[in-house]
Amino acid sequence: MECAHAQVRFSVNLLPVSDSALCFPPQNLLFFLLMKIIDFHTHIFPDKLAERALNALKAHSPEAKSYSDGTLSGLRKSMKQAGVSRAVLLPIATKPSQVATINKTCADLMASDTIPFGTLHPGADTFEDDIAALVSSGVKGIKFHPEYQDFFIGEPRYFPIYEALQSSGLVVVFHAGKDPGPFTCDHALPPAFREINKNFPRLKIVAAHMGGWRVWNDVEKYMLDLPIYLDASAIREWMKPDEFIRLARKHGTDHILFGSDSPWFDQAADVQWIDAMNITSDEKEKIFHLNAEALLGECAL
Repeated sequence: MECAHAQVRFSVNLLPVSDSALCFPPQNLLFFLLMKIIDFHTHIFPDKLAERALNALKAHSPEAKSYSDGTLSGLRKSMKQAGVSRAVLLPIATKPSQVATINKTCADLMASDTIPFGTLHPGADTFEDDIAALVSSGVKGIKFHPEYQDFFIGEPRYFPIYEALQSSGLVVVFHAGKDPGPFTCDHALPPAFREINKNFPRLKIVAAHMGGWRVWNDVEKYMLDLPIYLDASAIREWMKPDEFIRLARKHGTDHILFGSDSPWFDQAADVQWIDAMNITSDEKEKIFHLNAEALLGECAL
């Protein structure tokens, strides 16, 4: 997983960002000090696997850079440096056989500063039992990564999974758009999200990377009138602030979530990037924590 990853078969290819662990002071230091920040997009590995997992990823993508050691303690250190209050942990099962173990481990990670999600695998026929177990354990959502899990999200054969997830009330985070690594096959593009929302209008969807990594023209064409959430992870090096503001306001800033994609991005730099935006304090509060609290309910408070 990325809470307990049993198999590493993916990579990232990221541009370097600032080496500074602390990117402050922000635009308004008092406002920032009083601000709660929820990072809706983070990943960790078990302590025994973290170094090996990070090295395997970097071997595939030599330009990749990590900003923590990939462990929970490393994430907490990064959160403290960045002023992040809570982090949503997003695991990925790359095989059906990993789901139960990952989900049990992630449920054990619930803490005052972490909100662990679970995972499903689209190839597993146990999804109803897996969803029931997550709901019973108090987990609030799951993560799909269609590139690493090798499925096209809009195919009707996956609709029974979405129906079960819709009925459960779980939040569903999708990797969206292209992928920086070598596995990208465009499994989760904006038209597919539109189709899913049409068929499952009550499904609580978070489309990562502002709806689709590096396909933001199509995000604007197909997604910005949909009642789904977009997280702002892994976009800072590719999206100009003015473009982010335009897309966020067109979609509605009440449906934008702060996210970093830690450890692959610097949480502190991402916090500063949003804080420096020419947007209102109310909009920043929505993005940094109010929207996440509305989506997650009491567990985020």
